[in-house]
Amino acid sequence: MKSRLRRRSQNREQSKIWVESRDLPRLLRKVQSYTMVPVESMTALARLVRAVITFNIPGSFVECGAWKGGASFVMADLLRQAGARDRKVWAFDSFEGLPPPQAVDGAEALAYARNTDSPEYYDNCKTSLDQMRRAAKKLGLKPYLEIVKGWFEETLPARRERIGRIAILRIDGNWHASVRCCLDTLFDQVVPGGFVLLHTYYTYEGCALAAHEFLGKRQLGYPLEGIIGLNEGIANFQSALIRKGTTTWKSVEQEYLAAETMAAVIPAGESVILADQEQWENKPHGRFRLLPFLEENGEYNGPPEDDAAAVENLEKLKRAGARYLVVGWPAFWWLDYYTKFHRHLRTHCKCLLEDERLLIFALPR
Repeated sequence: MKSRLRRRSQNREQSKIWVESRDLPRLLRKVQSYTMVPVESMTALARLVRAVITFNIPGSFVECGAWKGGASFVMADLLRQAGARDRKVWAFDSFEGLPPPQAVDGAEALAYARNTDSPEYYDNCKTSLDQMRRAAKKLGLKPYLEIVKGWFEETLPARRERIGRIAILRIDGNWHASVRCCLDTLFDQVVPGGFVLLHTYYTYEGCALAAHEFLGKRQLGYPLEGIIGLNEGIANFQSALIRKGTTTWKSVEQEYLAAETMAAVIPAGESVILADQEQWENKPHGRFRLLPFLEENGEYNGPPEDDAAAVENLEKLKRAGARYLVVGWPAFWWLDYYTKFHRHLRTHCKCLLEDERLLIFALPR
């Protein structure tokens, strides 16, 4: 057991590099002059977008409160990288700054509006539509963006039908009235399994109140999940996320990271045996031919009866063309319970990766 934990620890950093590095730092550097969003929050947004693409959750991406376009550009660039042609990013902003906060928005919001000399005031978040359009063209993202100028209460109802289904709704409108308008107008178009991201939930009281009011009025029990980032080296909550589904984003995120790790280790199109006890809601079917384990007539047949049954089913699937075995965390207990099966894997198969989410074995030919 200790040696297995040690191997997982040794592979953890390698897996993290595979999943999170690649081209993301370069992308974030490209957009840093167009955003006030911290790097950690932008990284979380990028991971969310990639998960939606990986698991083919349908719908467009909508940002309410685009400012100079940084977050919209990240989403659009990830669509470009994925070669997406069936969705786009809708970026809404007044381009005239923020409306005045009300008492319901809280002391922090009222102080923001008064302190016009603060370096964080940014001219009340006023920017130029033409500037954002030029930036989108410079970055080669114009085909993936629809930029809309105007106040939310006017532009969102007018564009609702054209937007259609929504996979990610990112709300960065700050104040209570703006957040309620976004939720009231667009929440119903967020698809099952889609996401609502509330960027200022932990910053301004009005945003948090609008979210709770809306969910309470609709009697919706979706949990609000905190997205943790760093502020001057200190971990804190930077935004809140609602997943419109039966499981949370934290669960989907683990499945996404597992899928990305598999893609980094296993060639696309290979036949892969997946031992997950059928507990993963989202699986990378488009990347691999996935075979359940144990398998009977193409269906999952439950945990092995004993070690011999596990080895026999593995050998049967190998003869049928399977080249890799992936053991996901829901089935990790198998390796402790079926000790002879575990020994068979370690003796006859090459372990390509072992971390807190996965073990990946190459099967002998």
